[in-house]
Amino acid sequence: MASTPTFFKIWMPYLYQRIGVAGRKHAYLPLNRDYVPLGFRRQDGFVNYDETALRHAVYFSRDPSALKDVWWNQRDGSLWLYDDSTRSRLDYFERLERLMTRKMEMVA
Repeated sequence: MASTPTFFKIWMPYLYQRIGVAGRKHAYLPLNRDYVPLGFRRQDGFVNYDETALRHAVYFSRDPSALKDVWWNQRDGSLWLYDDSTRSRLDYFERLERLMTRKMEMVA
């Protein structure tokens, strides 16, 4: 398995995990390669997605799974931008740009 550089592993979105947020239809939590919110590290301890969602959730105006040419993989409410293969990272930034130009609301 290829090693993931630390910056990329912690700060770049690996996947968007669908979460339940009252009153929001398309709520997702961007997670890093350690399956914790961006900027967190696995060794920081357990991260409760529901509590973290209040500050880190992304709300899409439409179902993001329908976005073309953005996701590397989709399964069970998870939308991946890359995996451990080199191939998945070759166009990562192009797909990320397509995602970031879509209408969505970031909660601060």
